[in-house]
Amino acid sequence: MSKKKRRCRRTPPLTAKDRHHICYQGRYWSCGYAKAIRNAFVRPVPVVWHRELHSKLSTVPVPDGSLLKQAWFEYQKNAEIIDSMGVCQAIAWLYVHIPDVEFRKAMQYQLDFFATRSGQL
Repeated sequence: MSKKKRRCRRTPPLTAKDRHHICYQGRYWSCGYAKAIRNAFVRPVPVVWHRELHSKLSTVPVPDGSLLKQAWFEYQKNAEIIDSMGVCQAIAWLYVHIPDVEFRKAMQYQLDFFATRSGQL
């Protein structure tokens, strides 16, 4: 009988990247303007940071649809510039353009998290 293979979760190098949806979990951000914003704000981040962030911040609250609609139209005006932003700049953009208290708490947490790890603070 063969031995079962154990799944060993090694720590990947900092150069290994994951796609981080700034607005997560997908099951909550799954329709309308929420889905559009979620899909537009995806940035590459180191796998180890990504895992750590998701272990500390489980979800980002979904703001009211009218706020998301306004933010989506603002995004569309400057999509090319916004798409070229790094993760911290993109989070800051969302913070400014979606004035929902609980959403902003989650954005602030992510901004602080990535800024301290990338040496921007």
